[in-house]
Amino acid sequence: MLFPVLTAFGDRDNPHVLSKQSDQASCSRCHINTPELKEDALLTTKNHAFDQNQYSQDGVAMCADCHDPDEGHKVGLKIDFPVPADLPLNQDNDITCLTCHYTHGSLNSERPQASFSFMDRLLDAERLRKSFLLRRNNQDGELCLTCHNVNQG
Repeated sequence: MLFPVLTAFGDRDNPHVLSKQSDQASCSRCHINTPELKEDALLTTKNHAFDQNQYSQDGVAMCADCHDPDEGHKVGLKIDFPVPADLPLNQDNDITCLTCHYTHGSLNSERPQASFSFMDRLLDAERLRKSFLLRRNNQDGELCLTCHNVNQG
């Protein structure tokens, strides 16, 4: 499982799921200044530009407050090739959690966002509809293949 969310968060206090009705006091856990929520709908940051200067911690430490950084993709790896602008690296050209994941939006998806085993498809239909807050669809590895060349292993 990639970056499991601690169970202390219910849907109401999950920092990823925000709307104008959300308690904005918890925003300071990650943000330097509390962002103003302008719409009543669920806030989504999927296609927003990433600005590290808005956050009180880097894109690994911030996520590690709730997620185990040892479970999932390695972070802090320096990238020596160009990546698309929608997959932001930090100022040192390192991969962070925010390279592949955005921070706010629906945790549910209208279609699968990641590849699953045959057993997952049979036994865990709810998991198939999780968004994982991925910046790009990865059902057939599209997100991973942006950086990983299958011919090089």
